[in-house]
Amino acid sequence: MTAAPPAGAARPAARAVAALFAAGVAALSLYGLGFLAALPGRLPSPSDWRALEVRLARDARPGDAVALAPWWAERARAVAPAGLPVLAFPRLEGEDLPGVRRVWLVSLPGAPGGAGQVEQDLARRGVRAEAERLGGLALARFDLAAPVLPLFRLSERLDGASASFGGRACLREPGGGWRCAGRGGPRARAEVREVDLLPRACLVVEPPPAGGPLTLSFPAVPLGRTLRIFAGAVGEPALEGDPPVEVKVALDGREAAVARERGGDPGWHPADLDTAAEAGRTAALTVTVRAARGGARPLCLEAYALP
Repeated sequence: MTAAPPAGAARPAARAVAALFAAGVAALSLYGLGFLAALPGRLPSPSDWRALEVRLARDARPGDAVALAPWWAERARAVAPAGLPVLAFPRLEGEDLPGVRRVWLVSLPGAPGGAGQVEQDLARRGVRAEAERLGGLALARFDLAAPVLPLFRLSERLDGASASFGGRACLREPGGGWRCAGRGGPRARAEVREVDLLPRACLVVEPPPAGGPLTLSFPAVPLGRTLRIFAGAVGEPALEGDPPVEVKVALDGREAAVARERGGDPGWHPADLDTAAEAGRTAALTVTVRAARGGARPLCLEAYALP
């Protein structure tokens, strides 16, 4: 039999391991402190953001959008020209980017994550036309090779549309949208809201209480080969137990699609309707929203016709 080592023999090895661990923690702490101390000098200054504001105001045009890298660089929203969409997404792969022909990529090279995957996604979809440094900012323009140019977008076609709740016409709100009469009456308006942790430009609908449906009517909508519809619950996706909301879409009075959204099912849910047989003509589009009971969270709705 082999004799066990004395009880004190393991102590030097244990002390060595503890010393190495402490040294590692100290090194990581020093690195973290150094990184934090240097970070302000690597981030854009107020004058850098001002230079970006001037550049976009001068050169951005209809059909442009701004992408952010990292996606949390929300300061760009404050300097982007009014009406210029801001795409604060960690990835652009799989996004239609409807109506966008050119994307200005605003990146923070000195920030954690840099340009991330967004730059690679844009490079696969278009040609880099311009690139420059604005102090702590990098600005590059990508011209999309195959932009998605809808014949119409639901959230941009509120003029001429109407809304009714329980058979009664809803009142127009200043700036667009509708507010319906009655206690807890629903509302609908175009906004940018969070759906599954991402900002989405859409028609935000506050569902009606149980009972009468909210009906949105869009006359003379141009049709192409496909009508693409999106729906998603607004807000924190982890919340569950919200009552389901039923969304029906009809063309010229014919039911074309039915979707049921609930808070416990996060996501920006698409549905494609084949309208190739009706391409080139117009139709009356009707969207009906009905909640199973009161307390349902708002919905983000969007639809556009693809040529």
